[in-house]
Amino acid sequence: MRSFRLAAALAATALAVFLGLSLPGSAAAADAHTAPVARPAAAAPQAAQGTSSDEVSPQAIGDCPSTYFCFWVNSGYGDGPGKFSGANDNWGDYSHSTCASGTWNNCASSGYNHGTSGLGVEVWNGTGYTGYSACLPKDWSNSNFANLVWPNSGNTAFNDSISSNYWTSLC
Repeated sequence: MRSFRLAAALAATALAVFLGLSLPGSAAAADAHTAPVARPAAAAPQAAQGTSSDEVSPQAIGDCPSTYFCFWVNSGYGDGPGKFSGANDNWGDYSHSTCASGTWNNCASSGYNHGTSGLGVEVWNGTGYTGYSACLPKDWSNSNFANLVWPNSGNTAFNDSISSNYWTSLC
């Protein structure tokens, strides 16, 4: 019986560590550049009333290398692409001269997840993985973010409002 309890306690500890949870009496530190893992992924952005999703254009596919999430300043995959293959907690760290802020922060108006290994990309409207989030499964695309709203936000516009991202298998 004692070995069963010990095995159960070890299994619970391993699961908590895997999920990034802390057990009573323990302390956990988080790296500011590590994406959260315990939070369930959000849904894909929702089409605004009276609109529908669309497929990625052949030109955008050619401009977006495999393993990247690509995004463009304009709808219709124009002016870009910006490309991320890793987690990025602040899109303001990456310059793009035609964006109003001079960075990719709050500047994407169309996008394509050409990631690898079936991973989705979760995007947030706040830096540091904060605010509203949406999970974009592999091969998700949309040529006009103006037709989308953030999930569970009421009517908060998706267009020109992405500020951070990371890759996840939860989409």
